[in-house]
Amino acid sequence: MPHVYLIHFEEKLHHAGHYLGYSRILTTRIWLHKTNQGAKLLKAVNEAGIPWQVVRTWVVDDQELERMLKNQKNSPRFCPICNPALAGKVENHYREAPVFTL
Repeated sequence: MPHVYLIHFEEKLHHAGHYLGYSRILTTRIWLHKTNQGAKLLKAVNEAGIPWQVVRTWVVDDQELERMLKNQKNSPRFCPICNPALAGKVENHYREAPVFTL
């Protein structure tokens, strides 16, 4: 089941406070990010020792939603940590997924 997912960084790395991505296999993609085999930004965040978490997911058919959200350049608007009005109201399929430990 493909997902668009939003990752929140506990502190910003330069200008970045979030990562928005797409994956057909969500748990595998997040594991790749955790092991520095995913996006360069997440590798840099990991190397800087900045904790992060998947805070929101969307079930999708394709990457169209990811592109639309990225083009808005306003990830905090979609983040339940940065936008408390969303807390408890957004989907997070990763939260219910099996946990991979490193």
